[in-house]
Amino acid sequence: MALPLASCGDGVPHPPFSPQATNGLSPVEGAPPPGRVEAIPKKPPQADAWVDGEWILQHGRWYWLIGRWVKTPPGATYSPWVVVRASDGTPFYAPSVWRDATGAAMAPPRPLAFATASGEVVVGAGGDPEDTGRSLEDAPLPPDAGVDGASPSDASPASPPDASPASPASSPDASPPSPPS
Repeated sequence: MALPLASCGDGVPHPPFSPQATNGLSPVEGAPPPGRVEAIPKKPPQADAWVDGEWILQHGRWYWLIGRWVKTPPGATYSPWVVVRASDGTPFYAPSVWRDATGAAMAPPRPLAFATASGEVVVGAGGDPEDTGRSLEDAPLPPDAGVDGASPSDASPASPPDASPASPASSPDASPPSPPS
């Protein structure tokens, strides 16, 4: 039996959290569309954490990476994807990343079970359909990524001039960064 839940997976165990590094943020042309609704499957016996579905940016287009049950590697933490806005409104995106006990990026753990994502058209804030790609079960890694586990984005990493370290996104847009003190 699947548990229908709308993003954020409240009531399910999540991996240990680590914040996104500000230098992981990249400017993007626009924030991702609203999240997809997912039905979370029953937890496999060997799984200990649920990773919510997320938008990833590939070749200028947003794709939905389906939520999944995983077994957290010993000492690992998870930095969820985030979108923040600079004071001038420019959106900055950081893809999710798994980190080892030293804080270094690592390959994500193997998914043990996947959510079922809604297949409906994604409608943006203006009421127009969003041009999104298909849902994915694995985030493709760029050729130079090695095993760092980072989801790709099209832009080079850059920090917004006034962004503070990012916090996890429980919706496609996180709170805007505060100006430096």
